Amino acid sequence: MQRLPNPQKVPLPAASEKRACVVSKTVKVRSLPMLLVLLTGTVLNVPAWSAEHLDTSSVVVRGTSDARGRAIREHAEAMRREAFAALLGEESPRPWRVRCVIHVHTTPESFAAAVGGSPIDARGATSLEFAGDRVLSRRIDVVGDGPEIVPDAINHELVHVVLADHFSLAPPPRWADEGVALLFDSPEKQRAHEADFQAARRRGMAWSAEELLTLEDYPDDGGRQRVFYGQSAALVRWLIARRDAATFVRFLDDIDVDGIAASLYRHYSIHSLASVSSAWKEVASINSLGLSKR
Repeated sequence: MQRLPNPQKVPLPAASEKRACVVSKTVKVRSLPMLLVLLTGTVLNVPAWSAEHLDTSSVVVRGTSDARGRAIREHAEAMRREAFAALLGEESPRPWRVRCVIHVHTTPESFAAAVGGSPIDARGATSLEFAGDRVLSRRIDVVGDGPEIVPDAINHELVHVVLADHFSLAPPPRWADEGVALLFDSPEKQRAHEADFQAARRRGMAWSAEELLTLEDYPDDGGRQRVFYGQSAALVRWLIARRDAATFVRFLDDIDVDGIAASLYRHYSIHSLASVSSAWKEVASINSLGLSKR
């Protein structure tokens, strides 16, 4: 995921994975009251516009048929509400005035051309642009070449966009941002990432807790990236299961102020980074938090 002007938030194993950023158009919603028109001394009542003219949607879908676009938009709107409620405690989040534009690509090659990546690298990409804490653009690109009406990367990428509403001045740590997004993926995708992580553990290739928590960038090696995703998701599941999602977000908020060690102690009564290593033995099972129910 790319976030401008903040530091880039997309893994870059090769130059081909750079994400493109396109500024989306802001749609201003106007309230049109009943008009009173004076014509030759006569007052005429002109009915107010009906609800369909006042578009309060937060998502726009491009690159596919109208019918499929409506289905994707409805899914994305529902996922947006669920992510806000589950992660940020907002049951009725305000619509995004700068709407999130979802571009659906019919081939991996089209997706790669749009985001600047290899067709085998990913099936989704997110780009965000900020001016201070104000969002200038929200964009998601996904590959939509499968039999499913809703592309499988929608949930993951949309969670990145929702988290950015809270972390508007600076992005959350890499492991946290990706770990949370992975928890909204399908159980099948989560299990694949978990298998990568557990295989790396058996080979002694996983990160220590201290290494993962202080990792500032994505691994350069593609294989290590897969381990990073699986291990990050495992750690996020473990921390959320110890308390709840709200505590996890507060923990991330405090990292920038007090550092990881102090924030771990305040919110989880964990005395040292080394103690986090128990996460790999006690990690919650896949989908135990119920975040990927869609």
